[in-house]
Amino acid sequence: MLLGDEMNQIETNPFGYAEPIWERFTHPRHVGEFPAGTPGVVTGEAGSKAARSVLRLQLRFEGGRVADVRFRAYGCPSSIAVGAWIVEWSLGKTPAELAALRAAELRQALEIADDRAHCALLGEDALRAALTGFAATS
Repeated sequence: MLLGDEMNQIETNPFGYAEPIWERFTHPRHVGEFPAGTPGVVTGEAGSKAARSVLRLQLRFEGGRVADVRFRAYGCPSSIAVGAWIVEWSLGKTPAELAALRAAELRQALEIADDRAHCALLGEDALRAALTGFAATS
C-alpha cells in the first residue's frame, strides 16, 4: 500500500510518461478475470515473464460483439496502459473490427515512445491470440 509522498509521486507522473499512458496506468478499468466457465469468453495472452511483460485479454462475446472485457498485465506502465486501452476500445466491436487494430494505432492513441514500441506489439499479439480463440469456438 502506498501512503503520503509515495502516492503523490505516482499521481504526479515523476517518470514523464505520456498522459494517456499515465492515466490508464494509475486508474485502470476492467482489471481482472472472468470466472471460469463464463459463456462467450475468449482469452488471448502474449509476452513472457522472462521478458518482464505479459498481457492477458479476456473478451466476452454476445451476439457477435464484445459485450464485456477484462485484462491482466505484468510489465511497465506502457504495457499496462496498452491492456487497459485495448479492452476499453474493444467494447461493442465485432471480430472483424478487432482484427483491424494495429500496433501503430495503439502507439498513436497512447503516445507510446519509440523505446516502448514493443508494448504496442504485445497488445496486438494478445488481441490476435484472443481472436484465434474466438475463431476456434465459432
